[in-house]
Amino acid sequence: MDALPWFWIWVVLAALLCIGEMISLSFFMLPFAIGAAAAAILYAFGVDLLIQWIVFVLVSVAALVALRPVANRITRNTGVKSGVERLIGSIGEVIEGNPPEGLIRIRVEREEWNASVEGGATARARLSIGANVEVLAIDGTRLVVREIIEPSPEAENLS
Repeated sequence: MDALPWFWIWVVLAALLCIGEMISLSFFMLPFAIGAAAAAILYAFGVDLLIQWIVFVLVSVAALVALRPVANRITRNTGVKSGVERLIGSIGEVIEGNPPEGLIRIRVEREEWNASVEGGATARARLSIGANVEVLAIDGTRLVVREIIEPSPEAENLS
């Protein structure tokens, strides 16, 4: 049985790398697929295997360098928060006070969450139902909040 011709090795490698790129969408495997395709073309013209490998490496590196700016432009962070991260900085309202486990219940954007208060038990003791809180962070499945202190009407009149 003859060894599998390098042409088919290069073609299968290029196809597998293209499929991997379609799955990952990272623009990392595509340059190597291009390099494998270039090596397959060289095999078709009867070029030596060592030259095929050199061209595979050079074309892959060149394609990687050329595609990096495209990949960075396409995959850059838009700054738009999604999922639970979108709640950080939101204002919520306390709907249940201090249960025994030390958590409170708050409503943020029509959703109810368990929350812990920054500062622990002393801060939690000040919160009453209806108090406004700001979401500072997410800790597992609960939000970390702090009370929003509204200035008193007397303080506003002094300024």
